[in-house]
Amino acid sequence: MKLLISGEGPSDLGACNNAQGQCVDGDFNRGPMAVWLARLWENLISYNLLDVSEAIVYVSEKLLAQRAKESGKRMMRLRGKKQEAETGLFFSNAQQLGLTALQLAADHNTPVMAVLFRDADGTRSAPGQMWQAKWKSIVDGFSSVAFELGVPMLPKPKSEAWLLCAGQTGQHSHGALETISGNDDSPNSAKKQWAALVGAQLSAAEEAEWCDAHPADWQGLLTMPSFKAFFDRFHQVANAILQPGRATV
Repeated sequence: MKLLISGEGPSDLGACNNAQGQCVDGDFNRGPMAVWLARLWENLISYNLLDVSEAIVYVSEKLLAQRAKESGKRMMRLRGKKQEAETGLFFSNAQQLGLTALQLAADHNTPVMAVLFRDADGTRSAPGQMWQAKWKSIVDGFSSVAFELGVPMLPKPKSEAWLLCAGQTGQHSHGALETISGNDDSPNSAKKQWAALVGAQLSAAEEAEWCDAHPADWQGLLTMPSFKAFFDRFHQVANAILQPGRATV
């Protein structure tokens, strides 16, 4: 089994350090969300994929965009004329990641889970339907190339809200964190609140290290609808990989 991932940069899933758009192992700098993905898999298979050679493959957003451009109008037609520009980008990213996953699976004769991370962003005044539209665009992008093992990872408004939740205690619902502004210039933005919680502006490597031990369990995060949607889809796909024929995607 391989895990194919694509994010927006070092502070979410990570980044390549080899000046290439695709990387593995030592050429990949893990981000905090990659640590969480590895922890979720470790709960199921009892070992950490980050410790296994070439088990995790990272593809940059830039490379996906380049591949979409090279694929030309044939793939664009699959989007549909009414696709919004922003959600259309999510669709295209998922489409290209799905194609990459299919090729990777064929080359190595193994199942591949593909996880596409994108911040939902937005502001408190943004329509509630926008997150759902972006989620659907990712799902539809995977489906357009008949790839069934795709997982959207779409924090609302962005990954710092999930990190904030992981740093809080108590059994109450943390869903209100999803109403924080995703605009980093806002005085109470998710990014600023996260920095205040940990007492500093952490580097991506420091955030990844923090995520090794936080949260102690996923219960608090599961009160955030955007995390629960990701968590449920992750396990649906993981079960299809681990128990083929017994789980549906």
